[in-house]
Amino acid sequence: NGKNGWVANANYSTGYRMPNIDDIGKLFENTPGFLTVPNPGLKPEYVHNFEVGLIQEKKDRYQIETHLYYTILQDAILKRNFQFLGQDSITFGGVTSRVEALQNAGKAIVYGLELSGQYFLSKNLVLQSRYNLSKGTESDDVVVGKKVPLRHVPPFFGSTSLAYTKNKWGIKAEANYNGEINADDLAPSEAAKDYLYAADKNGKPFSPAWYTVNLKLRYDFTKSTSLSLDWENITNQQYRPYSSGIVAAGSNLILALKASF
Repeated sequence: NGKNGWVANANYSTGYRMPNIDDIGKLFENTPGFLTVPNPGLKPEYVHNFEVGLIQEKKDRYQIETHLYYTILQDAILKRNFQFLGQDSITFGGVTSRVEALQNAGKAIVYGLELSGQYFLSKNLVLQSRYNLSKGTESDDVVVGKKVPLRHVPPFFGSTSLAYTKNKWGIKAEANYNGEINADDLAPSEAAKDYLYAADKNGKPFSPAWYTVNLKLRYDFTKSTSLSLDWENITNQQYRPYSSGIVAAGSNLILALKASF
């Protein structure tokens, strides 16, 4: 009945993405020895998405949501080997580089699970958790019919928090976590960027798991004005978000005053 019971839903959607100017006309060297050249023949990519969900709820006690999704991407815009003026390698910046370009390389599939829940330990104390697990494959550009991991699919990630609110005060302790992508599950285009990743015991690039612990304190002066103090990454973890190549911030404090008019 929406507040006490079960709710089931299903959804189908479709869409497309037109190549932008960056996709069609950009010339850049993303990886040393590999040069991405413009491809004016690039066409739109189309997506078909299927999703089913289930919600179980009891008012003022708990709520659990589960969603499964399956996405098919046709004429997927992916980076593949290419030729420039009939050559598969050219000299750029004094370096002989393999020519690549964004192309409509075939079909890609992404599927996964989203799970979230909250439980009211009391009127003022709430426990929440969220999880997301995704997998993806695309057509291999070397072996016809072979499927390899899709680059843009992140590893497992989630968060768990315990929040307490009373009168004008609010405090929340939370943990954010990210799973590992081992060398065998890393997309081929990412495996070539060993400078972005850590090396496993065999010297192969992989994306390590990581977590952060955070504490947030808030005081509401009025409905439109509040003061907050956040202590992020309390344990001072050193980590890199997947495929970013940038080390995230260590332990830090954020003091903020928010006012709405």
